[in-house]
Amino acid sequence: MVPNAPKIDAELPNIDRCKDQLREAQSTEEKDIIKAGWELFGPRQTYDETTVITAMSGVDGMCRPLGYQGFVFVGEQFAGTLSPQPINSRTDGDIARIVVTNSSRLLVEYKRYDNDDPLCCPSDMNRVLFNIEAKNAKPLLIPVEVISEE
Repeated sequence: MVPNAPKIDAELPNIDRCKDQLREAQSTEEKDIIKAGWELFGPRQTYDETTVITAMSGVDGMCRPLGYQGFVFVGEQFAGTLSPQPINSRTDGDIARIVVTNSSRLLVEYKRYDNDDPLCCPSDMNRVLFNIEAKNAKPLLIPVEVISEE
């Protein structure tokens, strides 16, 4: 089941100056995400039956996503999220790139900020490999390897 969007102290993504980055639901999975209170943004990435969809619950003053998440589906079945909690742009754990390498594997790059890093420039990057495995006849997104850039 798709988790509900968090209630955050931020502007809603559909405010006039930011709404051009939002997109309408085109699939059952995207409709499920919207029903859970999220707003869709960014490209839908698909490889065979595997799809990654990004959605947010708020924006900052520059329309950057706040309280956002990446959702992974196999067919119409929810497999998991790309983070255990919602993510904010320009903070530790912000997603830099999502690559769907095949129908059962993803590579996600996360920005890693130290306390002294300016918001523009994280000092490190982690790459996480995820596998999608069947558990009790349902797909499950599992992180299998973390690669740090140093």
